[in-house]
Amino acid sequence: MLAWAIAAIENESDRELVERLYARNYALLFQKAYSVVRNRQRAEDAVDSAMLKFIDRIGFLRTRNAVALRSYLLTAVKNEAISQLRGDKRLYSFDDLDEKLGAMPGGAAPDAGLLREERIAEVAEALKRLPDREREALRMKYYEGLPDADIAQILGTSHGAVRTLVYRARKLLREIMEEVCVQ
Repeated sequence: MLAWAIAAIENESDRELVERLYARNYALLFQKAYSVVRNRQRAEDAVDSAMLKFIDRIGFLRTRNAVALRSYLLTAVKNEAISQLRGDKRLYSFDDLDEKLGAMPGGAAPDAGLLREERIAEVAEALKRLPDREREALRMKYYEGLPDADIAQILGTSHGAVRTLVYRARKLLREIMEEVCVQ
């Protein structure tokens, strides 16, 4: 459907802009959507839905510089992915948790799974308590595996500021984890 919508754009320069945005940013947009919905098809749908909305806002997109535009695209895709989850009344998906965290050893005691689930819940709670900017920086750095330069570009800051932000976010996360674990 997206291909048809792009092909239907009458103004050639607008069509080329949308095609260029899609081609240059698809991998990053998909990664952002996947980090929310944890499902390949849903992530693709979120990117396509957001791109369809971008077509309606082509005039707005033309007024943005490259860094601001990329940030806008990422935010729009994230919001579209969240909207998909809200439609399902699901906030989190743990479908591939074992893949991300590593499966439990074969001879683990039955309580080990419960302890692991408790630890995951504690980390999730601590992450929720982080300020948005710090949480996003940690997610991009450790979950998406983005280099500091890309994070700096997305956040509109310097490479050094990203390193400082990640350091402070990790320190704050440790403090919150200590507080969560004590409770």
